[in-house]
Amino acid sequence: MNKITAALVGGLFDEGGVSAYARPVLFGTAGDAVRQALPDTVDACVFVHDDREPAIAGADSLALSGGSRFAALACLPESRQVLVIAAPFVLAEDDALARLAGTHQSAGYGVTVLAAEQQGYDAEGQPIPADAHCLAAMFTSDTLKKALAMGGDTLDQLIAAAVDAGAQKGVAVTDEIVEICDGGSAYIAFRAMVNRVNFALIDKGVQIFDPANTYIAPDAEIAPGATILPGCHIRPGCKVGAGAVIGPNTILEKAEIGAGTTVNNSQVHESKIGAHTTVGPFAYVRPQCTVGDGCRIGDFVELKKSTVGNGTKVSHLTYIGDATVGERVNFGCGTVVTNYDGYNKYHTDIGDDCFIGCNTNLVAPVKLGDRAFTAAGATITKDVPDGALAVARARQTNMEGWNDRRRAMHEKDKK
Repeated sequence: MNKITAALVGGLFDEGGVSAYARPVLFGTAGDAVRQALPDTVDACVFVHDDREPAIAGADSLALSGGSRFAALACLPESRQVLVIAAPFVLAEDDALARLAGTHQSAGYGVTVLAAEQQGYDAEGQPIPADAHCLAAMFTSDTLKKALAMGGDTLDQLIAAAVDAGAQKGVAVTDEIVEICDGGSAYIAFRAMVNRVNFALIDKGVQIFDPANTYIAPDAEIAPGATILPGCHIRPGCKVGAGAVIGPNTILEKAEIGAGTTVNNSQVHESKIGAHTTVGPFAYVRPQCTVGDGCRIGDFVELKKSTVGNGTKVSHLTYIGDATVGERVNFGCGTVVTNYDGYNKYHTDIGDDCFIGCNTNLVAPVKLGDRAFTAAGATITKDVPDGALAVARARQTNMEGWNDRRRAMHEKDKK
């Protein structure tokens, strides 16, 4: 059995009673940042905390025991190796914990520590940490049990106890480790995380114009050749294709953006945008939308739970909700799909090659066949057959001289 368990040890609070693991960092908490930095070889993750600290997604909870913060580690599930995290932190190198695990397992050490700096080497050629304070260490299960039995209130004391019990100690060296203990250190960690993510993408061929003002989640997949303009928030779960241009001032959340697509000053949430499409400025794509290739989603357009076919143009001031739209459809300015009656949502189907005139209201449920045409200002409440023109508005009546008489009457009253 070569199972690795990661144990994040809580019980750390600032003077205001805020948990260190709950401090906000880039698109999540400090606890989330540590959990996401764990190597893929970790089989299980446990967060040791009390009821004042919120749970960490992806980690099982284990209650703090009385006395030492580390005492509860004696109750960990059976494992061959244990990675102990004494406090939340952000790493300048995203593979640092993987190197720690690799160093520990390949050399067969009883305990291995992660150090940010070194001051030379010992007689056996091992790096000597410049700072004795340790935030992450990996133990064999037997070594950890012996160290816990000897007591210790800090991870450093547990490491010393392990060595005293006969364990051979290894050291894995990385660049900067930013411990998160209060608001100020959380901000420093946030900045370190932003730099690590952005400059790693730049090294892979992504153009980021202003790394200091661009915020990208570590798990975002951005293809080489994409351009990210200032002020963008690319949150967890996003994918951006090659040649896409995102921003400025764009928010993506669990969004997939196709190759060569532009998303300018807009928001896309839990939706997929095809290739060579333009979105924005000031468009709002809500969850469960799929937009095809070569489309135009223009200014002040809102989409909700809708599918838009290839080549369709929705240029401006339009709302499309709960709809299936075909290919090569043109929406005139001010179109509204009226999908909600105050109690229920209804669906609208629009065929291929339709032309929707300006200020058309499509009152769901309704279906427009292929090549249907709606007159400007129409309110469509019935299905429209293929190739038909739908006119649904009052006939114009001109009342000669009406406004002249009205103006004259009001001017007379002013005298």
